[in-house]
Amino acid sequence: MLRILSLGAGVQSTTVALLSKHAELEPLDCAIFADTGWEPKAVYNHLAWLELQLPFPVHRVSARTRIQDENQHSEGIRLTTVPMFTQGGGRLHRQCTRRYKLDPIHQQIRKLLGLSRYQHAQKWGLVEQWIGISLDEANRMRDSEHTWIQHRYPLVFDLPKTRQACLSWLKAHFYPIPPRSACVCCPFHSNAEWRQLRDRSPDEFQEAVAYEQIASKPSGPLRLRSFLHQKRIPLDQVDFSTPEDRGQLNWLDECTGLCGN
Repeated sequence: MLRILSLGAGVQSTTVALLSKHAELEPLDCAIFADTGWEPKAVYNHLAWLELQLPFPVHRVSARTRIQDENQHSEGIRLTTVPMFTQGGGRLHRQCTRRYKLDPIHQQIRKLLGLSRYQHAQKWGLVEQWIGISLDEANRMRDSEHTWIQHRYPLVFDLPKTRQACLSWLKAHFYPIPPRSACVCCPFHSNAEWRQLRDRSPDEFQEAVAYEQIASKPSGPLRLRSFLHQKRIPLDQVDFSTPEDRGQLNWLDECTGLCGN
């Protein structure tokens, strides 16, 4: 049995890796970090720190191209799509996860097993792949599509922890809080995350703006434009301010404290 961790270098997978180090979970043989080539600089810095803390190796793997390079138009055809928002109210098909995460990880697992390109792994459960999904997002759990890989969710079944509990564990052990692991151009960013990227890493925000200007060109049979933000307007035109920023009081501002809560 080969035990590996799919390491995204975010809160949950970092916690799983360190739980193994502290012997609160079984020893891992290794971790695999699938590098899309466009994680925030903070993620790469955290990963470099984490690699020095772990008693097992971390394999960095990647596809042949970077996501920001391949997701361009070639005669109106986008090679690999990210789930951008389209003018018609829909979204583009999500191909990036398989291309830049799942496939490189599976290729590395096969390499670790010593399998040739066309050789089949016959024994079910030959690999135990740990995935850092926490208890509060258990609905994201999936069985492996490969019969020779068995998914394991330590933060759901072994040491049940929510994301907040992971944060508390990291703080209690005096570890730094990991940044959120997601591509700079990820359309799943919240307004707060876009705003943080714009304010704290303006160069990366401008990279996302430049990417969108190319990737948003009309494509497909309906010739629809696509955008990184759900408002379906160019990213550099989105208002990321909160109601408080615009002068609206929240309930904490209005509360007099007389209710005793």
